[in-house]
Amino acid sequence: MPADTDIIYRVNAADQICFTNSQYDEFAVANDGDAAHSATVLNRPLWDFIGDPTTRHLYQQVIERVREGRSIRFSFRCDSPTCRRQSELTVVPVEGGCVEFRTHTISEEERPTPTLLQHHAGSSGQLLRMCAWCNLVEANGAWVEIEEAARRLQLFEHSRLPAITHGICEPCFVKMNRSLADA
Repeated sequence: MPADTDIIYRVNAADQICFTNSQYDEFAVANDGDAAHSATVLNRPLWDFIGDPTTRHLYQQVIERVREGRSIRFSFRCDSPTCRRQSELTVVPVEGGCVEFRTHTISEEERPTPTLLQHHAGSSGQLLRMCAWCNLVEANGAWVEIEEAARRLQLFEHSRLPAITHGICEPCFVKMNRSLADA
């Protein structure tokens, strides 16, 4: 995919989101992410959007390394309700203590929309943990694709589905720590 389709955002020295490109908003709208539109995220701390403590800690380490003058690149899944998407994130220093995050889509694969990913489906109040890097879902002690998690957990036998929360699975945690050590 051409670089001009990359999604870019920057955080300033106070870790507030200070810039998004037009592709950022196009991606948010196309992926049912109205809450992530630039008008909603600009001038807010990045940490407002990363709830999981482990994921937050990893991103803090990434930003720290980048502010030391290093660049970091890693791959991750960035699925939408209708698409599996493999992406690559490059994080680089920018003048004034800013840090730029540039997401490049490597591949996309269409899929039927899993009910769990439909925002309008009501929630049971329970939480289902999804890895923020590989998009696998924790089900009965194993990390599996969302469709398999729904089967294993017999989710469609319930009238309301759990909400999805993000964390990180052990293999992705190990991989990220290696990336940070190499940076």
